[in-house]
Amino acid sequence: MVIYKDEKRGTYYFVTRVRQLDGTLKQVKRRGFKTKKEAREAEAKVLVEKETNSSLTFTQVADSYYDWYTQRRKQSSINVIKNIIYNHLLKEFGKLKIDQITAKHIMNYQNKIINDYSAEFLKKIHNTISAVFNFAIKFHGLANNPAKIAGNFEKESKKRINFWEFEEFKQFIEVVDESLYKAFFSTLYYSGARKGELLALTWEDIDFEKKTIDINKTDYNRQVTEPKTKASNRIIMLPNFVMELLKDIKKDATLTAPVKNDYVVFGEFYDSISTTTLDRRYSKYVALANVRKILLHEFRHSHASYLINKGVSPLVVAQRLGHSDVATTLNTYSHLYPSKQAEVVAFMEDDLL
Repeated sequence: MVIYKDEKRGTYYFVTRVRQLDGTLKQVKRRGFKTKKEAREAEAKVLVEKETNSSLTFTQVADSYYDWYTQRRKQSSINVIKNIIYNHLLKEFGKLKIDQITAKHIMNYQNKIINDYSAEFLKKIHNTISAVFNFAIKFHGLANNPAKIAGNFEKESKKRINFWEFEEFKQFIEVVDESLYKAFFSTLYYSGARKGELLALTWEDIDFEKKTIDINKTDYNRQVTEPKTKASNRIIMLPNFVMELLKDIKKDATLTAPVKNDYVVFGEFYDSISTTTLDRRYSKYVALANVRKILLHEFRHSHASYLINKGVSPLVVAQRLGHSDVATTLNTYSHLYPSKQAEVVAFMEDDLL
């Protein structure tokens, strides 16, 4: 801290910068101190008062964090955070001063809601509140993160991965008699792509010679954005019969007008199939096929299960699903991989023969 002397008045002053609510720095200048020590003590007091933001409520910091977050994340992620902040956290902590919230407050909140939500959603709540406090530490001088001290909910997940066996998918796809939907559901199953990734697919993303589709964007509520992660950008090879289904719908599309490269594959011109229409058709065919209904996202799990049952390596499964590393694939689907214990014992015994 540098203290300056006003030569004309014979007094001391300081100039410093303190961080504001929006994260910007503001210059603060104070004059008229008789000694250098008084000026230094006054500057220290200003920094403590300003940087700790003791007057800020949780709502103010959460609003600031949300504004920061919306400039840097995808819309689907923004919607999740918005729901957690404004429908959950503000109801509990909104009026409290940010620096007065303790680990005890966090623990009491956890105990209150731990039986109301799944382990997965509780983890999202914890990550969000912890992110708000980390934001306050970084931009508003908060001393510590009470959510980090309290720790996560530590509720065991009871979620089971749901998927179709191949015979169930086969029974389903046989009753789909509309070419557009037959192509969509087949591509969804045999590619392992996310629903939004296929809805954003354009004709320039399909290479009929190499039999591949290029996943490079995603559709969320009719908004096309970058894929979920960097690893989600990928090339997926498909079997001949799926490529033929895609050729058929392209041929059908040319009956009304020439097909442009940037037209969507699953839809009309630049408009993809609406999720409402897609869900309605899906429910219709599930009923006709008399198979249990799974979520469209679970076609992705079905694809993974199909590959694992065929003995495909975790690395290839990870590449097709767009996982950032094999660990994600193994953590998600490890229970589907058959135990190799018997094989291990067998080759040990063979070595003794």
